[in-house]
Amino acid sequence: MTDKQTIETDVVVVGSGGAGLTAAVVAATQGMRVLLLEKTEYFGGTTALSGGGVWVPCNSLASEAGLIDDPQLALQYAEEVVGPTVRRDLLRAFIDAAPRMVDYLHDHTCVRFAVQRGFADWHPHVLGASTDGRLLCPVEFDGRELEDYFPQLRPPLTEFNAPGGMMFSIADMPHITRVTQSFSSFKHIARLALRFAFDRLRHPRGTRLTMGNAMAGRLLRSALDAGVELWKDTPMLELISEGGAIKGVVALREGQPIEIRARRGVVLATGGFSANEVMRRQYFPFAEHHVSLVPEGNTGDGLQQAQSVGGRFDGDNLSNAGWVVVSVLRQANGKLRKFPHLYMDRGKPGCIAVNQQGQRFGNEATTNLVEAMHRTGSVPAHLICDHRFIKKYGLGLVRPGGWGLKRLIGAGYILVAPTLEALAILIGVSPDNLLASVTRFNAQAITGVDDDFHRGRDKGDLPLGDPAHKPNPCLGPISDGPFYAVKIFPGDSTTTVGLRIDQKARVLDTHDQPIPGLHAVGLDMNSLWRGRAPGNGANNTLSLTFGYLAGMHLAMEGITAPPPPASQKQEKESLDGHVH
Repeated sequence: MTDKQTIETDVVVVGSGGAGLTAAVVAATQGMRVLLLEKTEYFGGTTALSGGGVWVPCNSLASEAGLIDDPQLALQYAEEVVGPTVRRDLLRAFIDAAPRMVDYLHDHTCVRFAVQRGFADWHPHVLGASTDGRLLCPVEFDGRELEDYFPQLRPPLTEFNAPGGMMFSIADMPHITRVTQSFSSFKHIARLALRFAFDRLRHPRGTRLTMGNAMAGRLLRSALDAGVELWKDTPMLELISEGGAIKGVVALREGQPIEIRARRGVVLATGGFSANEVMRRQYFPFAEHHVSLVPEGNTGDGLQQAQSVGGRFDGDNLSNAGWVVVSVLRQANGKLRKFPHLYMDRGKPGCIAVNQQGQRFGNEATTNLVEAMHRTGSVPAHLICDHRFIKKYGLGLVRPGGWGLKRLIGAGYILVAPTLEALAILIGVSPDNLLASVTRFNAQAITGVDDDFHRGRDKGDLPLGDPAHKPNPCLGPISDGPFYAVKIFPGDSTTTVGLRIDQKARVLDTHDQPIPGLHAVGLDMNSLWRGRAPGNGANNTLSLTFGYLAGMHLAMEGITAPPPPASQKQEKESLDGHVH
């Protein structure tokens, strides 16, 4: 048996989602030599699949737009939302660092955000909640700027795209719904379609990147600009622990183990455990029905390795994942297409969710409908709508305008019947209950008041509705047959269970002391929100903020003299040249 190859660097980052890329970029722009390891064939992690928003109280972009915020109110709001188990030390660090993270990325990288107007915090009745300004979204990005790395960026969920793969952003959604009614909306969509058509002549997919794919693309470009060494298809095998300190990792590179020594430390950003079936059964309710959206490589590697060297989890959470309502299409080749029901259908006027008894069980426009599914045992459930609704808004994989409806009925994904009673029999619920549920809902739609679940009452519901619909943007009748249903399941886009860390993202041991040389960020750290997020983008913002804190700590800790005045390209030599 030959000895393992050994190389040295300053920082090793394991995982290439938003957390890992941010940690790598910050450390590199501060003068560190950084090697980033990605287990799969793609860079971008869960971030590339996400909506891409970040929740940042008191950010400078909102201030420039005249939206005034108060850090003390934001602190009080988050404390009240999460409750008594909140880590106040981490919360204070987050409130202080998140705005600085945004400014740092704007000043030192090609990452760019814009204020996403009209999105209120998720808990509007809590003191300190904001109606606008805390949600930032990544500015769209031209994938051609990644050059040879564009095919190596994890593609977005195809369900976020138009048929054929053209990406849309949140700002495009009003144009989609008005494309046949407004000439300006028609021009907007036509312009995007024309660019997409030209892109497909030269590239494997469209180069206009939006949402989380834009975020991941911008971070990947920034990592390249900062001189980060990027290795894909390179899983971590184990941490190197000597004398209680982490000195590097052993990874599998081109089929051979390689020892990578890290002079400053290791950052774990491996994406949590959603793709680990054993851990899902341990931490997720209704695990037999659960559908996860995360990448295939998120199998808990960082969590397990950190525990093996003395790290520990940070106690019980309010929930163990960021829940998402999901529907599933089994394709002819046996593969599953998973559609996350985020904002396209279930909160729009004229759609309800019913359980196995044919009854509503929660507010369909709330962000966390899965919590109601779990609490009431409504797993699986169905979304119900009429013909008018599905033609206007779509339903799951059926796009606005009814695109794909006939094909998806044929595939058994969409169920259709001429009457509600017939639809009830088709989906296996009580016809009397379903008819009664729809009749009651229709009466409430006329008044605009949902007496059962208060749908559309809170400002947090409104972005999922249709602002042009009156009197309540989230309530509309279900009356024009035929009628349609799609089966929905509880799913997740992120786990929340993770390692206990401190304000510098250092992993803590059983005595609450930092393990020298070991940091954890993203889904490898326990969520600050403990499963009860304060607003849109709250999970992405933890990844970027604590990635920023980890990168800054690794770069600054122990520095007694400034780094040599070499350019980044001179500073960053190919690591292959440092083999011992």
